[in-house]
This record gives sequence, structure tokens and C-alpha cells, in this order.
Amino acid sequence: MINLDKTRPKATIAWLTADGGAPEPRVHTAAAAAGYAICEPINHAVDKPAVDIAVADLRGAIHLTDAAADLIAKSRAIAPSAGLVIVVSAGVSRETRTMLRRHGDVCYVGADAAPVIAALRERLRLSGLADEMGERIKSFIADGRTTSFAGFKEKPHRLSVLVAGKPSPLTLSACNAIREVATQVSCVFTAGQVMRALDHSRFDCAIFHPSGETDLLIALARALRRHRDHRKLSVFLTSEDDELLDRCASRDGFESVLANHLASDLALRLEVAARRARMASSMREFLRSPEGCGGENDGAAVARFFAHHAVRVFRRADETGRPVSLAALSLEPRSANSAKEAAAALNEALRTAGKLVRAEDMIARLTPTTLVFMLRGASSAESMNVAERLQGVIGGTLLRSTLEIASVKATAIERQPGDDIETTIAILLRALRRARSGDTVAV
Repeated sequence: MINLDKTRPKATIAWLTADGGAPEPRVHTAAAAAGYAICEPINHAVDKPAVDIAVADLRGAIHLTDAAADLIAKSRAIAPSAGLVIVVSAGVSRETRTMLRRHGDVCYVGADAAPVIAALRERLRLSGLADEMGERIKSFIADGRTTSFAGFKEKPHRLSVLVAGKPSPLTLSACNAIREVATQVSCVFTAGQVMRALDHSRFDCAIFHPSGETDLLIALARALRRHRDHRKLSVFLTSEDDELLDRCASRDGFESVLANHLASDLALRLEVAARRARMASSMREFLRSPEGCGGENDGAAVARFFAHHAVRVFRRADETGRPVSLAALSLEPRSANSAKEAAAALNEALRTAGKLVRAEDMIARLTPTTLVFMLRGASSAESMNVAERLQGVIGGTLLRSTLEIASVKATAIERQPGDDIETTIAILLRALRRARSGDTVAV
């Protein structure tokens, strides 16, 4: 979700350095552009600020082993919800890289540490997904519901890897590095051949070797990340040009493997990325499933479970200071005799809405013609952006497909701290009535 509220950070980062100083200004600039805030250097062990993720920056350490142990201990004392990311220079030895991997995710950077922000963004997205998964399970238990997690049972299997790029010694090195962990290695040369390979085979990971900034493999990697059917595919970039990898990591958040790290690190990183992608995909499928939302076969939560879960989410928001918003989408039938057609149209709107919002956003039926969405971590501006997208896409679809719907209206509000579910729903309904009358809704 794009951060539209620059006055309130979407996440707080504790950036700990070996010398106790602050990160360079370009890191602050990249963090501000992503909507994140970096804590000032303070005594974290005493103050323990509320942070979402911690960074242990070991680039300035003289004795790397001792500095790593000290900084990692301080980072864990902060207890960030999204865990720890270690930043180290790309030129460290193989033994040091092996040691650091035991403690957390490792980002290798050159002179510019700004690409780390993109890696933090991906880690925070996974953390938000897992957090909603945990809260949803707590709501199941508190509501006396039973559920199964059959989708999370996955037998270990060797990887299927797709290697794409021009023939070169680097491509050959990538193929040789993964033969021990991969049961199938397919090699293609162009982006078009990658698309044809994905149509005919299933791959766990892909390694792209772009020849330059304008290589279509980079554009294809962006498209695969946004495609719902290829979310399980982890794409890595490798190149002899370290600056190209830095630009791709900073702009798009792609995982990259340096040319001199292929032989020692590629196989391990592919295995971790594949397991993580499968886990994230399983969580998304569960949260979108009828079993995961406590609803019927249409994917909408029943009213009692929605209210029960909202109370838990609201209480958690008051404890953490994070925003929670509600959005509503309403269909207006042309006549009182169009109830059956309106119910069918709402089912169609529900299926479309499930593709427009995040997996962690819960959907419920507020009335026979109205849907309500609970958006965790979304401010008023962001939630209104979601409402406008819902109204535009669903309105444009339904008004052309059925003549029984007169209009489609959507609005959103941000829940005020301390408000209960009844008060928040009442404010949302008043905002929806104003939207139907054409008035400007104040949120």
C-alpha cells in the first residue's frame, strides 16, 4: 500500500551502527520516500522505543565478529516485531557471510546503503501478513471456532529453477551453483522465452541475468511480482555490474546476488527464498479462504466474527498507535423489486473486491447491498484511495453488466483511538450516506 500520509510513518526503523552514529543522509532520504522513520541513536537497551524492525549496520566495524555479537544482542533487546536485518559490506569473506546468516537476513551493500530500505519493505510486508494471521487465529480461538491448516503441510522437495540471460560465464556459474539443491534447471535467453517456460512448467525460483538497464528481463521481473499466479516465484538478479544491481534493489526491491557470491551463497539463498515465498502464499490463501475469514463460501466474514476480530484489532491499534480504517462499498438498486438482482451483483462485487485489496484486509457484509472492509495500518488518505479504487473498478464493471443497479458508491474513514466497533460503524454509515448524496466526506 502506498503511503499517502507523509506526516505519520508507516513503520519505525531502529538503525544501529558499530560506532553508535546515525546512518548516512541518503538512507534517511530513501526511508522518508518509502514512508518510514529511522530512530535517532539512543540507548536502546534502556529506552526500548517501539520499533517495527531493527537494522544492525556492521560496515564500520573493525573486528566484525565482536561487533556483530554486540549489535545483534542490542537489536534483539529492542524486540522488533519484524525481526532483524544485518547490513554488511559486499567484500566480506565467505566465512563471515556464513556466520552472519545464522543470525538473520543479510544485505550486502557497497558505498550506498539505500537498497536496504527496499529489503526492509519486503520484510515488513511479510511481517504484516504474519501478524494478521496470528490475530486471526486468536480470534478463531476466542470465538470458539475450529479450523485446519492443511494448506501449510508441504513435503520437502528439491527446487525447480529457471535461469534466464545471455550465455556467459556468469550464467554458467549460476547453473553450477544450484545443481546440488535443484532437481530441474532450465536455461533460456530472452524474456519471451521466460514467459513461454512459465506457461509450460512450474518453477520455485528464477535467476535473471540482465545485460543492462533496458533489458526486458527487468521489466518482466516487475510484472511477475505483481502477477497473482506467480507470487510463489522468487526472482533473483545477478550481474557483473554491481551498480545495476544496486539500482534494481533500491527502485524495485529485487533480491540480488553479486557475481563473486554465486558459488557460495546462491543455493542457500534460493532455498530460503523459496520456503519464504511458499509460506507467504499459504498465508494469503488461508486469509482469503472461507475458512480463514470465518465466513461462507463467498469469502466474506460473518457479522459476529467480523465484530469479534475488529474488537481485537482495535485494541491492538490502541496499544501500538497504528491506524485502522474502515471502507464501505454500497450498491443502490433501481427499484425495491430488484433485491434478488442486487444480491447477485453484491456477490460479483465481493469477488472483484477480493482481488483489489490485500489478503490481510477482512471483508464482511454490512447490509444486503453493502460491503465493509477493515484495513489495518491504513490512514484516512490511504483508505480513501482504496475506496476510490473499489468504486471505480466495481462500478465500471457492474453498471455495464446489469441494469438493476443504479449506482455504486464507496467511502472510508479512519477509526479514532478509543472508539469501539459500534461507534466506528455508525461514523462509516454517516459518511456513506453523504457519499450517496454527493456531498464531500470529511475523514
